[in-house]
Amino acid sequence: MRKATICLAIFLLNITPAIAIDVIEVDKKNEFPTEVTVRYVLDCMTTLGGQNEQNLYTCACRYDAIRTGMTFEHYEDGITYERNRAMPGEKGGFFRDNERGEEFYNVLLKVREKADSSCIVVKQVKRIKPTSKN
Repeated sequence: MRKATICLAIFLLNITPAIAIDVIEVDKKNEFPTEVTVRYVLDCMTTLGGQNEQNLYTCACRYDAIRTGMTFEHYEDGITYERNRAMPGEKGGFFRDNERGEEFYNVLLKVREKADSSCIVVKQVKRIKPTSKN
């Protein structure tokens, strides 16, 4: 009996990591890097007036809408085009003449517009205590 238990334990230990790796890979298909997530939310909160709980709710909603609306690769192309299109001279020409970047920049603008309209700007967050039944 002890041998059977040990064999079962070894079998389960060997297959569990394989199952976990499959699950992780499925979940990361459209995963944005943590740095991009934090940068977006912090920039958004600054634009809305500072780091507070109300702006955090709004910016998290907007970020989720953007993440749902486009892949990270397309987001990265659009944001790169946005940052560099105003660069003067020959270097800027590389970005201004980039049709792929412009295409994904336009997609990014549409996704942002949709996110802005669907995510309300929270004015006040009140935490209330649950009422007890007495």
